[in-house]
Amino acid sequence: MSDHQIQNPTKFEADIVSAYRARANPNRMHDAAFARFCAGGMPGRRDEGWRWSDIGGVLRNEDGAINAPALNTVAPSVFSGLNPIEFRIINGEIMMPPQSEMENAGGVAWTILDNLGTIPELDANPVVSLNVAMTDKALGVEVRAPKAESGAAMAQPRPILIRHINEAAGSCFVQCMLRVGEGASATFIETFEGAGAVLGSCLNQIVMHKNSNAQRYVVNQQGREGVTHAVCGVRVEKDCSYTQTSLSTGSKLSRHETIVHYHGENARAQLDSVAILSDSAHADFTTNVLHKKPGCTTRQLHRSVGADKASSVFQGKFEVERVAQKTDSQMTANALLLSERAQANHKPELEIYADDVECAHGSTSGALDQDQLFYLRQRGLSEREARQLLIKAFASNVIERVSDDSIRDVLSGRIDQWLENV
Repeated sequence: MSDHQIQNPTKFEADIVSAYRARANPNRMHDAAFARFCAGGMPGRRDEGWRWSDIGGVLRNEDGAINAPALNTVAPSVFSGLNPIEFRIINGEIMMPPQSEMENAGGVAWTILDNLGTIPELDANPVVSLNVAMTDKALGVEVRAPKAESGAAMAQPRPILIRHINEAAGSCFVQCMLRVGEGASATFIETFEGAGAVLGSCLNQIVMHKNSNAQRYVVNQQGREGVTHAVCGVRVEKDCSYTQTSLSTGSKLSRHETIVHYHGENARAQLDSVAILSDSAHADFTTNVLHKKPGCTTRQLHRSVGADKASSVFQGKFEVERVAQKTDSQMTANALLLSERAQANHKPELEIYADDVECAHGSTSGALDQDQLFYLRQRGLSEREARQLLIKAFASNVIERVSDDSIRDVLSGRIDQWLENV
């Protein structure tokens, strides 16, 4: 193992270096990843992609030690009513469902894998490199197309619920590999819960084989002291459909990155996100969609609501290679600011090398419409009720695009709860 050093390290970075040196027998992949991390340390305002999400500054004086005791009790999930196959990742430790669950899994199999490494496009992401360096094992889940018995309807796989529960005093790291077989359909639900680790880092990879479809729902509901960095890389093959809906009520800093690569023709992705933030919460949704094949369609809608001193970030980029003709992509980001101290930072981008495409992006920010408030007040609503109604309508524009009624109700309930508490 090389004697890695970070120039002028912060307390957090020095603790991380000590934690890595204390690791038992890191392999070459770990060592190479940690060398990439040490080359620049934690990213911050000086890094273009992080200038609005200063994770290095937030963690500067925090304890970076790996200290993740398991929890004795875990409350039921708000998604328990969907009868999901539930995986709990508690302070970075993967807790598998009872073996008896395998018998009723309906085409779903799971195991513990060795460290996944990363995809080449993420090598430049220092937090991903740190995750690869610090992680030994990964959760592996595969969903296969169900086989119907003669004369019987095919049973659909149960939803897969992955709960990231972070209560650690230090940092924790985890990886997941999710595979959707040819012709299969999968529903993944990921929640980020708990009072919050100093740094909770998650690296997911989703591989979709041809003619499959997947829905992924992400709910960030961590406590105000948590710092979360979660990355999901999605490989989309021919004739696949990928839908993702994310909801964040923020924490000290949360950043959810999604990288979608089209590796087959006539595929489709829908990436929606909504942040509803108060106090000094910070939520960052960063996405990159690479169109490498012709005839693919992307739709992206982001909405954020900020009260008090909350701040939201949306960074979306569509890349269209020369061979990706007939690409149809649209991106929209809208922010509703409820106070003069709230912030919304948007950076939509298009990088297009093909000439037969339809690509567009738009971004807006503003306050509640006073005419609409007046209209509702004239019809008997109190000012609080009128404001809540308008905020709910704005944020729910994303939630209404969810096709599953039960999941839509849970997400809508989270918005209602936020409105009651603010």
